[in-house]
Amino acid sequence: MFNKISDSRPVNHIKKTIIGRVIKKLIFSKLEEIPFIIFFTFLLTFLFTRFFIHFGSLNRIQEIIPVRGIFINGIHIHHLNFGIIILAVVGFVSLYDIKPLTHRKLSALYGIGLALTFDEFALWLKLENDYHARITYDAVITITLILLNIAYFPGFWNRMGKKILRLSHHFISLARQKVKPVIHNP
Repeated sequence: MFNKISDSRPVNHIKKTIIGRVIKKLIFSKLEEIPFIIFFTFLLTFLFTRFFIHFGSLNRIQEIIPVRGIFINGIHIHHLNFGIIILAVVGFVSLYDIKPLTHRKLSALYGIGLALTFDEFALWLKLENDYHARITYDAVITITLILLNIAYFPGFWNRMGKKILRLSHHFISLARQKVKPVIHNP
């Protein structure tokens, strides 16, 4: 009874549909991979933070959570600061612990810290306290696209990286060659 959506169709019928196969391929096959975990937690944290900020600006969030912000001695502590702390802790711990389970946990924390930091991109780049600045959304879209590319197209970027590296070595070797200046006498 509990393993059926309806009396006639089992739960695993989703695997047989095209949409189910796409979802399985795009999401569930990536759940254990570090780049996907970073991408997923980054996106969820950013959306949650934006939701919180949106309803906070409408003064509706106080009905749900009675917090207006974090203030210490009259100074507003932005969530950017928590993102920086999380990124610093993740960076330090990742230098010492190399167990796969720890890496997955750290990747989730890294995605959270990255989202909290880049959610206030305008604040740390332009020193503007504008939660709806266009530059913040541009930065988050850029980070999202980079993380998607890392999660879903690692082979392509590995090949392209090698080609770019070879090309840069070629240009460096050309630049190192001594070229005699041409002097034109009139």
